[in-house]
Amino acid sequence: MNALTHMACWLLAGTLSAGAAAADAPTPSDFAWRATLSVPAGASAARVTLPAEAMLRLQSPDARDVRVFNADGEALAFSVVRPAGSTNGAAAQTRPYPALPLFTSVSGKRPAKGSVQVHVDPSNQQGSVWVNFGDTRNAVSPPETATQRMPSALFDTREDKQTITALTLQADFPVNTLVHFSLASSTDLAHWTPVSVKGPLFRFDGQGAPSNHTLVLHGALPLEGRYLRLSWDGQADVHVQDMVGSIATTWTPPPRVRAPLAPGIPDGNTSLSWSLGFAAPLAALHLSTTRDNTLVPVRILGRHDAAQAWRPLAQTVVYRLGPAGYEDNNAAVALGGASVRWLRVEATSGMVLPTADIQATVEFEPIQLVFLATGKAPFELVAGRAGGTAAAIDSSVLASVMTAKLDDLPNASIASVRLQPVSATDSTLARWLPAGTEQRSVMLWAVLLLGVLVLGGVAYTLLRQLSAKPSSAHAGDGQGVDTPNTDPRS
Repeated sequence: MNALTHMACWLLAGTLSAGAAAADAPTPSDFAWRATLSVPAGASAARVTLPAEAMLRLQSPDARDVRVFNADGEALAFSVVRPAGSTNGAAAQTRPYPALPLFTSVSGKRPAKGSVQVHVDPSNQQGSVWVNFGDTRNAVSPPETATQRMPSALFDTREDKQTITALTLQADFPVNTLVHFSLASSTDLAHWTPVSVKGPLFRFDGQGAPSNHTLVLHGALPLEGRYLRLSWDGQADVHVQDMVGSIATTWTPPPRVRAPLAPGIPDGNTSLSWSLGFAAPLAALHLSTTRDNTLVPVRILGRHDAAQAWRPLAQTVVYRLGPAGYEDNNAAVALGGASVRWLRVEATSGMVLPTADIQATVEFEPIQLVFLATGKAPFELVAGRAGGTAAAIDSSVLASVMTAKLDDLPNASIASVRLQPVSATDSTLARWLPAGTEQRSVMLWAVLLLGVLVLGGVAYTLLRQLSAKPSSAHAGDGQGVDTPNTDPRS
C-alpha cells in the first residue's frame, strides 16, 4: 500500500517539476517570434527596441516573455529600459531685454511724462513707485522732481513667446561680494508672483577668479504677457544693464510603435470586434475611415476573456472631413496601457458605423532591451511565449557594472525574422479555448487532473483491499463449515 501511494506521488511531483523546469528555462524554439541581431563589432553590450511584429506576439503585459540568446542557445543577461527621448537641440537664448530702473517720487508728485506707476508692495512706505518705458538712460525723472532710485529693475518680456529656465545679467557687481537677488512676475504691474531662483551672483577680483552672472530658476517660466521684476539688497552697489533668458529645452518622448490590425468582425452595422492574439498594453488606438464626409462618435470597449462583460476604455469621434487631398482626420485616442484580449468599437448616438471602411491601428509604448553580448554570435532576440517567469535584471544593477552609460550603448539591428509555426495540437486546442486562455495553464490543469485520477485510483484499490480482508478472516475461523467426525466412539 505504502509503496503504491509513494510511487503515485513521486510520479505526480516529477511531472509537475519537469513542467516547471521547462517553463523557467525555455529555448529559442519555444517562442513565436525570433529575430537575428547584428551587434556592432567589439561591443560588449547593445540596445535593441522591440519592433511592432514582436509586440503583436507578446503574451504578457510586462514583457516577461522576451529573451536574448547567443549562438549556443544560452540566455543572456538583459534589462528592460525606457527609450531615450529627444530635445529641441542646443540651448538657445532670448534677445537682450534692457533693465528699466524703478524709482520713487519722494515729493509725492507724478514724475515726468511717460512714466508708469508700479505697485510693488501694499505695505510700501516709500511713496509711489514709477518706471519709464522710454530711453533707459533717461528713465529717472527730471531734477525738479525729487526721486530715489530703488534696488530693482523691470524687464518687459510681454511679446516673447519663449519659456526660460535661467536668466543671465549684464551687470556691474561689487567685487568679492555675494549679491542675493529675488525675482517676481506680473501681468499688470500690480499683482506679483514670486519666482524662486537658485544661488547668489558674484564677481571676485583677480585674473581667472570665479564669477556668476546667471540666476537659475527652480522651474520653467513662460515670458509671454509678463513683466519681470528683479530686486537685490539695497546696500549693494549693483547696476544692471540688461538680461537674456535661457530658453527651456523641450523633451519629446520616443515615438510609439504602431501596428495595423486585421479587419474587424462586424456586428450588424453599429460595431466591430477584434480578437487580439497578444497581451502587450495598448497605449492608444487610432481609428480611421476611408469614407469621405464621415463623422461618427464611438466608444471603445475591451475584455480579457470571451466570457467577461465588456468594459469601457475610451470615447472618441471618427471623422474624415474636407475637400479631396486636404481631408482632416481624427487623432489616436489614449487607452492608458490597457491589456485586453478582445477589442470592440461601437457607434453611439444612434449612428451607423461604416464597418467596411474602418481601419484600426494600435499604438504601443516602445520597449527597449539592453543586453550583454556574451558568447558566440549571432545573437537572437525572441518574444511571444505564454507562461514562464520574468528574466530581466533591474537596469540599475546592470548600469552599476557597466563602464558606459546605458543610453550611450550602440544599437543592435534586426537582420532577419523567423516566425515559429504553431503545432497542429496547439492550433486545435486554441480554437476550443476562450480568448486569452493560456495553453500552458490548460496543460498544467490537465496534469493536475491526471494526478487526481491517479490518486483516486490508488484510494479505490486500497478500499477494495481493506473491504476484502474481513471476509477472508471470517472464512478461516471454522464457523459455519462442516468438518468430518473423528470421534472413535461413533
